[in-house]
Amino acid sequence: MDILLSLPSIFHHTLTVDDSFWTDFADCPLARPSPLHLARNLTQLAGGGANIWLKREDLNAFASAQTRTIVGQVLFAQRLHKSEIIMECGFAGHALVCATMCARLNLQCTIVMGAADLAAQPDAVAKVKQLGAQVLTAGTGVAAGGGTLRAAMNSALQYSLSRLDSAYHILSGTRGPDALVSAVGSGAAALGMFAPFIDDPAVRLVGVEPADAAPLTHGSLGVMYGCRTLMLQDEDGQILPSRSIAPDLNFPCAGPELAHWKDIDRLETVTASSEEAVRGLRLLCEQEGIVPGLATGHAVLETIRLARELGPGRNVVLLVSG
Repeated sequence: MDILLSLPSIFHHTLTVDDSFWTDFADCPLARPSPLHLARNLTQLAGGGANIWLKREDLNAFASAQTRTIVGQVLFAQRLHKSEIIMECGFAGHALVCATMCARLNLQCTIVMGAADLAAQPDAVAKVKQLGAQVLTAGTGVAAGGGTLRAAMNSALQYSLSRLDSAYHILSGTRGPDALVSAVGSGAAALGMFAPFIDDPAVRLVGVEPADAAPLTHGSLGVMYGCRTLMLQDEDGQILPSRSIAPDLNFPCAGPELAHWKDIDRLETVTASSEEAVRGLRLLCEQEGIVPGLATGHAVLETIRLARELGPGRNVVLLVSG
């Protein structure tokens, strides 16, 4: 508990007083900003609606939409004098970013992934190991999380609790646009794009969840990993299994910030089926020559629908992950 209580003051000092933190962050090639790209063909497809812009997070190193938060947290952990970084993930691209940062800073890296996600991404996992990271496999049973991101988070928390003294656990913002659209799983990437506009009611924030992994849309209040948030659960409070073709969206729990924004009606949420996600992915490939991740595919059709609704002269930004 003492470790947790000390974090806020250390974090505030790091961000506001420690100039070397921002120097190191800016010097890291992994942390370079990703561009905004006008999707001319998708805009035309919307039939004279709003301009559709793509936030090209897929151009980050290893196509990870969480690159900058991972870089920042590893640099923060270094200032806490931690020797090991522990991170769970469903998408191996996030693991590659973490392993790369740890290799640069000579820190031990431990990645925890569900068995199903590991089996689906063998090439990327092999690269993670080449970078010197230890890769742990999380369970496959339904109670353990079905070998997906939920299983990885359960295992990572258990693993990190025995290493609090030496390890840091990474839990997986001018004139604004008229609307921001992002696929939503546990919420890290969406949170990063929505947060700078949360106090601007003129900007609509739209999260798109998988139809069978939609805690913001269909969930109820509960406590998971110490957070009171929206989750998929039965009447007895038992976590229900989630299903999605995108491993990084296959999670039964929403981030507490997103759940709060949903509760105060700041965040709009809709769902997309796996079939709609595949259609969206193909559309972005065919119309813009961009091959996104399956997560982004969930949000493409909603982006086009929203552009038509808003009409000409308006701007919609879609977060594109790899």
